[in-house]
Amino acid sequence: MKTEKVEKYGKEVFSNVEMDKLRKTECLCLNCGDMKDCLTAKALYYVCKNSDVAMMITRCPLFKDIAC
Repeated sequence: MKTEKVEKYGKEVFSNVEMDKLRKTECLCLNCGDMKDCLTAKALYYVCKNSDVAMMITRCPLFKDIAC
């Protein structure tokens, strides 16, 4: 795992560079057709926002493919 110190939203943080690049295209939450109404996605968003972290979700029983 390669980590780098980067600036995100005005703060210096450590980032797993490879995973961060994949997050927008590979994270289920960010690619779900129901993200606006999903209580789990909202809760995870607030954890990320309040803790200055980013998550990649790889498993979800409620995922709705936006391509369908």
